[in-house]
Amino acid sequence: METYDVIIIGGGPAGVSAAIYAKRKLLRTILISKEIGGQVLLTNNIENYPGFVERSGIRLAEYFEQQLRELGVEIVEDAVREIRIEGDSFRAICEEGTEFLGKSVIATGGSSHRKLNVPGEDEFFGKGVYVCATCDAPLTKNKTVAVVGGGNAAFQSADLLARYANKVYLIHRRGVFSADGILVNRVKGHGNVEIMTNVAVREIKGKERVESILLESLESRRVFELPVQKIFIEIGKEVKAGYLKGLVQTNQHNQVIVDRLQRTSCRGIFAAGEITDLPYGQAIISAGQGAVAALAAFDYLSEKEGSG
Repeated sequence: METYDVIIIGGGPAGVSAAIYAKRKLLRTILISKEIGGQVLLTNNIENYPGFVERSGIRLAEYFEQQLRELGVEIVEDAVREIRIEGDSFRAICEEGTEFLGKSVIATGGSSHRKLNVPGEDEFFGKGVYVCATCDAPLTKNKTVAVVGGGNAAFQSADLLARYANKVYLIHRRGVFSADGILVNRVKGHGNVEIMTNVAVREIKGKERVESILLESLESRRVFELPVQKIFIEIGKEVKAGYLKGLVQTNQHNQVIVDRLQRTSCRGIFAAGEITDLPYGQAIISAGQGAVAALAAFDYLSEKEGSG
């Protein structure tokens, strides 16, 4: 079986960037992902990715794939099910049964935003339903918006949105928050923010775009409709990197712990993007982490070859 210098798992900004930098270092590179683009495919309006002015996430993903093809990166449309250590190499076993050997691994794939799983959520995604206030806050200028969640991410989003929107509703299904107290106090200090507790979202409604959300009081069971033009879902992310289980150190959220060079606790395995414990989840940050991971992998392989 052919042995690659680096196996890259995931086709989002981190994986694509890692593949570009690895290939430019003349590393024998394979990228395994069911699709190229990752979560940018879910974004209709990208305004903060340097040099990209077309805004469409699908279009950006097309550019990603075009650049990979032009560089000659080998792409396998599959998902990694398991990584095994074999001597000083790694075996990637895919869902469809194919297997690949690599001297190093860069893991970038395996996270998604948690969903409310209510009617209208998928239908209006990108048409009033968003998961990144940092990306889309400028779109809320002079509008009425809602943020769903009770953790730091929700309060950080509400704090940011309060600077743009006329009115911000922060909706939480519990009576207490997991967010840091200083964040809670900061948000409460905004005159245009209204906090609603013990309330659950039951439906997101509209015609072509979001026009309102249907809410239920979990105390009185009263159902009522709240007019909003945008809703930001901030109830956390699910890290699905089971293929690394038992190999690398993770935190309480299942995120892979990395150092400043994207190195994990397992020598030869690097990680980048939203599966890591590094803060912020913007595409440009993930791309930067992917580049660092590839350069660190190159240094690792060079050192390994030199010592061998």
